Amino acid sequence: MTYDLTDKSEYQRAMRGLMWGDHGVLRLAFKNFREVGPGMWRGNQPSPERLKVLQQAGFKTILNLRGSQKGRHYYDLEHHTARELGLAIVDLPWGSREAPYVERIEQLIEVFDTIEYPAFMHCKSGADRAGIVAVLYKLLHEGASFEDAIQQLSFKYGHVRQGKTGMLDHFFDLYRQRNAREPIDFLTWVRTEYDRQACHDGFMASWWGSMLTEKVLRRE
Repeated sequence: MTYDLTDKSEYQRAMRGLMWGDHGVLRLAFKNFREVGPGMWRGNQPSPERLKVLQQAGFKTILNLRGSQKGRHYYDLEHHTARELGLAIVDLPWGSREAPYVERIEQLIEVFDTIEYPAFMHCKSGADRAGIVAVLYKLLHEGASFEDAIQQLSFKYGHVRQGKTGMLDHFFDLYRQRNAREPIDFLTWVRTEYDRQACHDGFMASWWGSMLTEKVLRRE
């Protein structure tokens, strides 16, 4: 059931959900807003007010890495506000605890090549899903070196590799190990050698890292 955000009481109800149910109150002070590269920025879930700030700063496109979640307060508010402001918004389903799907990586190439910039990518916290997609942006769109790109997935942005979200690091570690044996382009490796199921099966999170990401930080 979606919110009728033209109704004042429904809008206020959605805002309460965003602030308290989605921990938006914590994001009032900390937005994890960082530049990925020329024209691309990353951060956590924007509030309607934050979207207005981005639009006023000249941003054209929002990449929502939480996927399509119609009926959820944060999703309905974001799409409603984007329409009002004339911002383009693209829903991209990415997981923070699963081995990446090849088709989703391929989709990113098209998205990066066709959206209007400047653009802002976000997940809930701006740490994990925003981290892996920022790495892929550097690799696939900017042509950055692997060691430069991988810096986007680090504790600097709030990413914890020791918990279940370390699956994302494991994915890149597999490429790093393969490339060390014999150099291979990242996208070529993804398309010809990467085994998603083997990547998934080969990862094990530490108990304390999982406690941090699941119970303390309550990552999505």
